[in-house]
Amino acid sequence: MSGGFVWSGFDYRGEPTPFQWPAVSSQYGVLDTCGFPKDAFYYYQSWWGAQPVLHILPHWNWHGQEGKEIPVWVYSNCETVELFLNGKSLGMQTMNRNSHLEWKVKYAPGKLVAKGKRNGKTLETTVKTTGKPAAVVLEPDRKALTADGMDISLLTVKVVDAQGRTVPTSTNAVHFSVAGAGQLIGLGNGDPACHESDKGKQRNVFNGLCLAIVQSSRAPGTITVQATSPGLKSAAASIQVR
Repeated sequence: MSGGFVWSGFDYRGEPTPFQWPAVSSQYGVLDTCGFPKDAFYYYQSWWGAQPVLHILPHWNWHGQEGKEIPVWVYSNCETVELFLNGKSLGMQTMNRNSHLEWKVKYAPGKLVAKGKRNGKTLETTVKTTGKPAAVVLEPDRKALTADGMDISLLTVKVVDAQGRTVPTSTNAVHFSVAGAGQLIGLGNGDPACHESDKGKQRNVFNGLCLAIVQSSRAPGTITVQATSPGLKSAAASIQVR
C-alpha cells in the first residue's frame, strides 16, 4: 500500500454501512455520532499520535460466560505489554508497529490489567467487572454559556454502579428535564440502530452512555438539568448563562 485513509472520523446518519435497516447510520467511524471514542480511536491514536497509549478491549462484564475464552486485545505504542487477570500474569508480548496484541482469556469476574513498557517507563491500564446499574451521572463539558440563544453545552450521561464505574452493558432509559435559562435541543446515544427521537425527552443509554445537548436563552440565569431513570439514583447539573 502506498497510502490509506479513514472513512470516516465520525459515524453519520443516512448511509447505514456496512449494515442496512434497521441500522440508521454508518458504523465504521472512529467516533460515534455523539463523539464518544470507539476502540478504533485508540488504535489510530497509538500509531498516529505522540502520546503513550495503552487500551484494553472489550469490557469485562460477561456474566454467564465464566470459563469461556474471550479474545482480549490491546492497542498500544508501548514496546512490550504484559496482561494480568486478577493478579495472575497471562504473558508478555512484543508490540509490532501498526498492529495489536491479543490474548485468549478464560472469563472470570474481576480485573484485567495491562502493563506496558515504553522508553524505560511503565504504563498501566485496568478494566474491571462492574456491579449492577445504581445511579445516573451528568457531566457537562462547560459550566458557563453565553446568553445569545445559540451557545450550547454537551452533557455526557453515564449509568454507573455503586462504585461510580460506568456499566458498559447497561441500556437503562434516562428521562431529562431542563428548567431556567435554556432548553434541551437534542439527545443521542451513538447506537447506529437506535430509532429513538433525537428531539425527545428520553434516551436509552448505549454502552452505558448517552448525550444531552442544552442551549442557552437570551437572558442570563441558570440552566438546571435533571436526569432520572427508574430504580437508579438521579442526577442534576447546573450551568450558568451570562
